Amino acid sequence: MARRVRIRRVVDGDSLEVEYVGKRQPFRVRLYGIDAPELDQPHGREARNRLAQLVRGGGVSMETKSTDHYGRTVGVLYAGSGRKRESVNAEMVRSGMAWWYRQYGGRELGLPAAEAEAKSRRRGVWQNPRAERPWDYRAKQRQAPAKRRARWWRWVLAWTVAILGLLFLFGG
Repeated sequence: MARRVRIRRVVDGDSLEVEYVGKRQPFRVRLYGIDAPELDQPHGREARNRLAQLVRGGGVSMETKSTDHYGRTVGVLYAGSGRKRESVNAEMVRSGMAWWYRQYGGRELGLPAAEAEAKSRRRGVWQNPRAERPWDYRAKQRQAPAKRRARWWRWVLAWTVAILGLLFLFGG
């Protein structure tokens, strides 16, 4: 069952801060079944702007699906009313501003067809056939600090060996 929500803030292309109409307790929502580019990826800011455009003007309701491991509500947003009611999640994918996040569902929202349409019409992220998927981008970001530490230690080790070698040659 979908409940009316008021949008407090669009965080990025797949996350918002909302509150139920009549209540003043904001909470974070992650859009079910989709993954939009991170803000610092190509199309990241465009995805956030597209989501803001879709939920502008009120008349938004949300169907809660679950809670993710960060404590955010995972849901499907619907904009409009009556016959014009459409899934914001599917529209984000259809406009090429998000990928269908297969491992988390969304088939029942028509996300496979929406992604196929965006891909065939080269919309948004599909303009670049080698665009990096957000989950791959985040995985690289998590690995980057470990790689930096490893490079730093190699640098320290190389200089230590060089200094010890010089001390050995000229000191003794």
